[in-house]
Amino acid sequence: MGQFIDVQTFYPEPKVKSQWLLIGKESVGKTALTENLMGKKSGSSNLQGSSLFCQEYTWNGQVITDTPGIQTRMDSVVTSQVLRRLKTSQHVILTLKSTELPDDLSDLWDMVQGRSGIVIITYWDKVKHREDVLQELERLRTETDLAWITIDNRHVTTEQLELIEQALTKPKRFPIAAPKLEANWSVKPQLLLFEYAWFGPILSLCLLVLPAWFAVTNANAFADLLYPYVESPVNTLKDNFGTLPAPLSHMLVGDYGLISMLPFLILYALPTVVVFSAIISIYKTTGLIDRLSYRLDPFMHKIGLSGRDLVRVIMGFGCNVPAIIQTRNCSCCTRGSCISAISFGSACSYQLPATVAVFSAAGKPYLTLPYLAILAVTTCIYLLLTTTKQQRHAAASYNLLSRGFLQPPNWRFALSEMAGVMSSFFNTAFPLFIGICLLVGFCEWLGVIESLTQLVSPLMALVNLPEGAAIAVILGAIRKDGLAIGLIDSSSHGLKLGEITDIQLLCAVYLAGVMLPCVVSLLTIVREMSVGYASRLAMRQVFWATCFTVVLSWGVPYVLAMLA
Repeated sequence: MGQFIDVQTFYPEPKVKSQWLLIGKESVGKTALTENLMGKKSGSSNLQGSSLFCQEYTWNGQVITDTPGIQTRMDSVVTSQVLRRLKTSQHVILTLKSTELPDDLSDLWDMVQGRSGIVIITYWDKVKHREDVLQELERLRTETDLAWITIDNRHVTTEQLELIEQALTKPKRFPIAAPKLEANWSVKPQLLLFEYAWFGPILSLCLLVLPAWFAVTNANAFADLLYPYVESPVNTLKDNFGTLPAPLSHMLVGDYGLISMLPFLILYALPTVVVFSAIISIYKTTGLIDRLSYRLDPFMHKIGLSGRDLVRVIMGFGCNVPAIIQTRNCSCCTRGSCISAISFGSACSYQLPATVAVFSAAGKPYLTLPYLAILAVTTCIYLLLTTTKQQRHAAASYNLLSRGFLQPPNWRFALSEMAGVMSSFFNTAFPLFIGICLLVGFCEWLGVIESLTQLVSPLMALVNLPEGAAIAVILGAIRKDGLAIGLIDSSSHGLKLGEITDIQLLCAVYLAGVMLPCVVSLLTIVREMSVGYASRLAMRQVFWATCFTVVLSWGVPYVLAMLA
């Protein structure tokens, strides 16, 4: 089944002039520079393409607009946005990376020639010890009559801020021709273990999977440790609210009620979110996630993705919604494939703990690793089957990730990133979870759940699953942690299903998790792409999720029987 990519996203910009436009390539340090100017805590990461929107600031009477990184050899939504802004700007702050200065000048100078502005060179600490570079910098200042200001964007000094402030008051015209460089500006990052020929890809893949595995296993152990202390207060609340009239009693303490399911959210989902966000934020700020993605880039081409897209897929394990929005930085040729991969295979921080909670309730926590392996393999097969040869060829044409530098963790960024994730959890996920519990409890009282289960239950026989798995599939399609609400018995702390084999439990959780993207993710896809694209993606995902489940639920027992 071919995949048609229909990109219909437009971002109209107001036709107003911005006094200063801060432009540069990805990962050059524009956002970190802006935050140093504003005096904020550094929220910069070393992730290429981490900025998505133009943001306007006022600094010492100057209006500065920070822009996403420009990709000169790839068509993306955010690059088009920056180019439109550039047409209406008065002055330009051209930000260049010292270690890639020849390429940056060649690619960006045509955009600023004839305009007025200044030049800021970042990562100066990498080349400042070279005598030929220092001499050439003085020559550039003399020949162009521009202000060339050098900074280490992680540690901007007061003197450098004063130089920037003075330069902004006296902008000069960029010459028509780009200046010629003679010095050796190039600095190549040191090769590391995960960049070796055979061992490297395996290690890179393991390091990318590590955050999800570590977050799930450790958060689950933490939850199991605390559950006995939470159980008694929860039972007291259930006894107190159980006397309320219907439908309130069903909505609060019923099988799907809020109080019945709240321990799952607090004990399983929340620790997973915290641990995963902590690891990913460290990966970002050190530059490790870009290095790993760069190493795996050639392998991603075979399934219609690039290393750049893989970064967004990994981000989806935190939450699908920001990962889908981040695909604006992907090539238009691979953006659809990347969204498909996130929707199908990125088990978010609510789906993963729900999955582990189900396995723990069944007394089968050892199924977690097989589940992750099945999810990874079927996602790759899904992309192979739903992308065309032309799309895979296009993915191979856009290897724009650079083998960037690794750097010490920025702990302020890590804490800021975690705070943002926690804010999103309590402001978005928590209210949705509450809403789903109350809605499902109300529907249970109305008999809607029973009716839906009766309608879908016969179809479970097609995938060799018990009829009781139907409710998990229905709730999982609404919200990924709904699969736990559908399968876990809050009173016995076991499963609502009766006798069930390991492969059936795996398939039930798998089907509930990948049958459809959650409602919030689907609405995000509609906003980012189009209603038609989202509809085709949903139907395609239902079809292939069902096919994979049929193969697993019927095929694995058959093969095991043949081998016995």
